[in-house]
Parts: sequence; C-alpha cells; structure tokens
Amino acid sequence: MDNGEFLTELLKRSDIVKLVSRYTPLMKKGGTYWGCCPFHHEKTPSFTVSETRGLYYCFGCKAGGNAINFVSEIESVDKSEAIRILAKEAGMEVPQFKASNRDYASEAKKRERLYKLMRDAARHYHENLYLPAASGARDYLKRREVGENLVKRFGLGYSVSGTEMIGYLKGLGYSVSEMQEAGIAALHVDEYYDVFYGRLIFPILNNLGDVVSFGGRVLAANPEFAKYRNGSQTFIFDKSRNIYAVNLLKKKKQTSGLSYIIMTEGYMDVISLHKAGFDMAVASMGTSLTATQAKLLKNYCERIYISYDGDGAGQKATLRGLDILSEAGLNVKVVQLPEGLDPDDVIKKHGAEFYKKLLDEAVTLTRFKINVLAKKYDLKQPDEKAKFAVEAAKIIKALPNPVEHEEYLTLVHNLTGYTMEALYKQTELAPLVDKEEPENAQPKASQNMDPSLKFVLASILAQKPYCDYTLDLFPYLEEDLPQKIYEWGLEGFKSGQKKRLAEFFEETPEETQPLLNDLINYSFLDGDGAEKYRECVKSFSIGSLKTKRAEIAKRFDETKDGKLLRDISELDKKIKAIRAGENA
Repeated sequence: MDNGEFLTELLKRSDIVKLVSRYTPLMKKGGTYWGCCPFHHEKTPSFTVSETRGLYYCFGCKAGGNAINFVSEIESVDKSEAIRILAKEAGMEVPQFKASNRDYASEAKKRERLYKLMRDAARHYHENLYLPAASGARDYLKRREVGENLVKRFGLGYSVSGTEMIGYLKGLGYSVSEMQEAGIAALHVDEYYDVFYGRLIFPILNNLGDVVSFGGRVLAANPEFAKYRNGSQTFIFDKSRNIYAVNLLKKKKQTSGLSYIIMTEGYMDVISLHKAGFDMAVASMGTSLTATQAKLLKNYCERIYISYDGDGAGQKATLRGLDILSEAGLNVKVVQLPEGLDPDDVIKKHGAEFYKKLLDEAVTLTRFKINVLAKKYDLKQPDEKAKFAVEAAKIIKALPNPVEHEEYLTLVHNLTGYTMEALYKQTELAPLVDKEEPENAQPKASQNMDPSLKFVLASILAQKPYCDYTLDLFPYLEEDLPQKIYEWGLEGFKSGQKKRLAEFFEETPEETQPLLNDLINYSFLDGDGAEKYRECVKSFSIGSLKTKRAEIAKRFDETKDGKLLRDISELDKKIKAIRAGENA
C-alpha cells in the first residue's frame, strides 16, 4: 500500500462524525451535522461536519479539515501523531513511507515502543513504592496527607536505586539506548543509571493518556541533588507542549464538564487541590507557559485561574503566563495567594473554603499587573508615586476599549490621588473612533480571488451536475491550487464517480488549506446553475487574457519590440472568440 492509498483508506475508515462527537454534541440537519465549535467558545452552533465529504468546518473561527486535521488540532499533536492515533483506532499499520522529509511509519513505531517502555516503567515505579526500601517515600506522603486514593489516581511511585530500574527494563527486552532516548537512563563514566533514583516519582501523562515523562522529588535535603528533577526533552516529551494532569482534566470534561481550570506550578499543588475537591487543577511543571500549552488548555475550557506561588518569582512567572494565555483568547484571572505560600500550603493551613474564597476574589490580568507594579514603588514618596503612575499608564494605554481605560485609571487614581484628567493626559488616549466589526471577523482567504473563478472552483469542489468540462478552463489558471481543483474535478467527471473531499484536502499543502476551506464552504444561491457557470468561465477566461495583454502591452511600451504586437493581436483574437461563445 503506497502513501496515497494508505491515507485514502485511513480517512475512509475514520468516521469523522463519530470522532467529532466525542468532543462536541452534533445534531443532523439535512445532510450536515451541526454543533458548537470545540475550538472556540460559542453559544450558537456554527460548526459543521459533512459525513459524505469527510470534512469539518467552523463558520466562526474558520477551523476546518479532515479527520487527521481534527485530531491534530483538538489533541495538540503533530500530523504524524494524528495519523498514528487514527491508524491505531482503525486497526491499520502505518506503512513505510515518507512525506515532507518525514518517515511516518518509523515515527509511529518509535512512539509506540517508547510509550510501552514508559508505561512499563511507570507501573514498576508504582510497585516499588510498596517495598521496604520505599518506607521513606511512604512516610513523606503520609506527612503530606496524600492518601492511597491519590497515590493511585496520580500513579505515584519510587525509584529504589540507581540501577534497579535499568535491570528491570533490560529484563523486559528494552535496550539502554531506548531507556536513554525515553529520558530514564543516563551514562556516567561507563555505566547507565536511573536519573530519578532515590526520588518520589510523578508520572507525566499526555492528553491521550500515554506516559511521556516523569518528575522526581528528593525526600531529604541533599546539596548534591536538586529538590525536583523534571524529565528531559525526548522524542515523546516536550514540556512546552505538555501540562501535568491534563489527562485527568480531559476525563473530567468528558464525564462531568468543566467550568474553569486552575493552573498551578507544581505536582504537589495539583495533588493537594484535587484532594480538596478542585479536580480541575493542572500544573505547568515550573516553566513559564507557552502558546502551545495555551492552545491545549483552550481545547478544554476558556476560563483559567492562575494560582502560582505568592512570592516574587511566582509573580514574575504569573505575568509571563498571563500574557500568553490572554493572547490566546482565554479568560484569565489571577488567584492572589498570601505572601510566601503556594496552593498546597494554603489548603493545609486554611482549608478548601478559604481557597474557594481566593478564587472568588481572583483579579483580572490588568489589575494584577497594576498591583504587582504598585509593590515596586513607595507610593508615599512623590517621585516614586509619579514613576508608578507613568508605568501604570503604559499598561492601561494598551487596553482596547474606553470602559477598561476608565476602570483602571480610576484604580490608579485611588492609589495615587492624581486627578483623572492628569491620568488621561498621561496615557495620551484619544477619543475612541467607533469601529463596528462583526464578531469573529476575519478576512476570508479567498477574498482577493476573482468572483467568477471562485464560483467555478466552488462548483467543481461541490461536484455540481452543471459543471461543464468541455469548457476548458485550465489554460487560464495560473495558481497551483485552482489547477489542482480543476484536475480533481476533471478526473471525477471522467471516472463517473463522486470523489471524497477529505482525501483531496489531505493532499493540499497546509498554507493553501484556508483558501480551500473557503471554497468548499462557498454559499451558493438559489438559481445557480449551468448558465451562471458558463458565464463565469467566460468572464474569468477573458479576464485572464486581458491581464496577459496588459502585461505584454507594458513590455511593448518599454521595448518597442514588434514581436510583442503579434502577441497582443493573438490575444485580442482569443478574447473576441470567447465573447462570441467559442471556447478558444
């Protein structure tokens, strides 16, 4: 089975309606399924799934594609991983083939092998937790009030020595090079050792439930060891793309739904919050948040509470994370923890009700930025107060609307005593010019395309019966995508069989897929038919020839080359013939 045959068969076996229904309820209306888009928040369904085409499309955020695109987008994985996931569900083996310099078969096999290794390692670490050698780890968990139910929920474990896990995995048939590639083993002098030895183990799972890495915590202070050791980047683990406990977040959304997510910094913060009933807590594993993580979170819920440590370092991390989450379109608030405490400390000292109160009192991004800024200055000193007002004005000036300007300038006014007039002058905010833009307004990828060509290409993609392939449009198509669409339609016409768009979409370069989406979802009007199709073919053909004529005429003006006059004359004849109804 070659590349194309495999992908065609994979997409045929992938029931896109069933696939999408796992993430958002769909209702059939006519020949199309409708639902609320799983990629952005909406109350009125604008997300469509076509069973016959094998495609999905959102008229709001413009997301669209086939089953491979959907899995890649919704699970925040690359194309090779999406293919592996769908192939596994369909009971197909990814064949040996390369596309765009990527060997998908080798990547799929490698992922499966490393996932199996990590799953075996996680199970063995967990078993080790109940050995006599792990009494210190069990005592630690007891002191931290982590019961057996939480130990099992998070799959906690223990590494008893530097070589025990290496020997165990060797016994299962894994090589030390595979252990090294998985991020478990490292070479010291001439011997491999378990990089997590002597630590309490926190398995890190991806959103698909695969163990991709581990975190380890030392149980006794030791200057030679860092308190926490996070797994290194590997073929299956990139901390900038993963979130601790995201697998539990996904499970909660599927079972009881999510109204918000709490983002913390560490493993124990997550476990403590889950114990207190906040089972929507996840962690960024001590790193500043990335755009990929923001996108992953948005797939589950748009309301995010950032609950980092209440110290200076935690606040700096919070500011970086807030900007990234806000830019991704998430509704972000900051939980302001008491100075020096993390969420685990707050739960233990003050209880779940107190933490819930902190959630209720969480502040917006702008208010948090101004609060942090205010702590940097002594507002009782005139010069310090002035510096604070100037810096705060910069934050407020960047806000998009006058309501927010007034809200936060009032806050600065209350903190400093400066008049609102002075603060408005400092921001240099001009009166807002009313701009009425429709919600989710985005320039359509096909907006610069000739309307006649757009109708013809959309008709071909929709396989309308009035498409007339005796009217040869190919000589007038200069762009690659229109040529491929025309060839696709002609091939279907010659074979006399309806063709599925999902396979054609897969063959289309990623950069032209937005344009293809626009054409696939073209809004036809009542009365569109053969006459309009012929007129549009004529219009675009003449327009194409006129463009060429103008280019040649310009070159003639510059060079006075007599040969160009003959070219112009030939084009004039072709234009005249098409106007007369001849398909020249």
